[in-house]
Amino acid sequence: MNETSEIITAGLAVCSSLAVAAKFVWAKIETRFDAIEEKLKACENREREGHERRAAQLTVIELLWQEVKRLAPDAYVLERAKALLDDLKTLNHAPD
Repeated sequence: MNETSEIITAGLAVCSSLAVAAKFVWAKIETRFDAIEEKLKACENREREGHERRAAQLTVIELLWQEVKRLAPDAYVLERAKALLDDLKTLNHAPD
């Protein structure tokens, strides 16, 4: 073998080793990204479920407030309770 072919052979061996190493590193990075994406989906699901739960709770609170207002329209706490309920509604509908 002449010197040029030895250099080419050595260069191919180095390139092959680098390709294997790059493939290994990329597989590790891809695994981490997959794990992050799974965690993000789980977080988004929890957030959506929490939003739905808060909406249901606000509806129940408002229905109870309306019933208390009907039964005791002069109750001094109704004004404060309504203000708190409105604040909760505002927070629940705030943009993310």
